[in-house]
Amino acid sequence: MANEENLRKLTTKEAREIGRKGGIRSGEARKEKKLFKEEILKRMGEKDWNDIVDKLIERAKKNDKSFEVLRDTIGQKPKEEVEHEVKLPVFNIEVVDNSELEKEFFNDNEVE
Repeated sequence: MANEENLRKLTTKEAREIGRKGGIRSGEARKEKKLFKEEILKRMGEKDWNDIVDKLIERAKKNDKSFEVLRDTIGQKPKEEVEHEVKLPVFNIEVVDNSELEKEFFNDNEVE
């Protein structure tokens, strides 16, 4: 686990470079997934897909894991939320009536 004493602030240039590298890797991963999906679709016929879907539905009726796979496959996966706490600074503001001081100031500094 990271210790705040061991962390250092990245410069703008370093952060930009890390972000750029991450973007490149992300693009590569998306491309690999797309090629993999295209290859599977090319090799499997319509009948194969129908058989797989039928078996998956049967299994989903029997156990939760198969149901989750089926649910996620059709795009109904619930969002995973992570709770986090944000500590905001507290400001104490005191309201002061300066009306008497303003009167004195403006009366003493009148332009003649």
